[in-house]
Amino acid sequence: MIVTTITTIGIQCSKCGELQFKTLSVFALSHFDKESCCCSCGSTLITLTSYERGRFSIEYPCIYCGESHLIQAKRALIWGEDLFQLSCREKGIPIGYIGPRHQVENSCQEIKKTFVQFVSELVNDGDTELEFDNFFTVYAVMEKLGKVVECGQLGCRCGNKNLTVEILPDRIELLCESCQAAGVIYTNNKEILRILDGMGSIFLEENVTWFLNDPYQGHDLVKNK
Repeated sequence: MIVTTITTIGIQCSKCGELQFKTLSVFALSHFDKESCCCSCGSTLITLTSYERGRFSIEYPCIYCGESHLIQAKRALIWGEDLFQLSCREKGIPIGYIGPRHQVENSCQEIKKTFVQFVSELVNDGDTELEFDNFFTVYAVMEKLGKVVECGQLGCRCGNKNLTVEILPDRIELLCESCQAAGVIYTNNKEILRILDGMGSIFLEENVTWFLNDPYQGHDLVKNK
């Protein structure tokens, strides 16, 4: 008999919307123990807690309703051969899966499509077209920042690589809480995505605030002391 000790979690971040894949070993959780997985943007994706032998509680914040869902599951459902679905109870929409990696990756392909469709349904007139476009620009910027984080190329010159990220309607702000360095990435134009593609790394500088703007408006990277 083969006992599975490794499982894969694929789940959509409630803050930036990015799909994240995490590997979890059964040995990471012992009796009355807790294990959390975080997104590359720093937000908590999911928390598993062992509360009695062979049983776990699973808590995950939801991008659709803004609340955290709490469910219970037996060990065999988490470290098993079948998929275990994580969904929004209010909307009935899947936001993630737990199970064998190839099954999780295949099933998660539909999650982004569902998310795009859901947001599209919220935008039903021309007056909100600009907001809709900006939403996906922000989404794409966060995905690109996540990839930079994975490469270890996002941080501050002071040595801090755990920057605070704040998402605002027209910009994304990066802040180093160690030295108060800051960075502002404006998201009011899709051209910002091309600029980010050309940047191999992003490092803030102590006591400096830099602004990344649309170059067609006359400036690209501006630094203010």
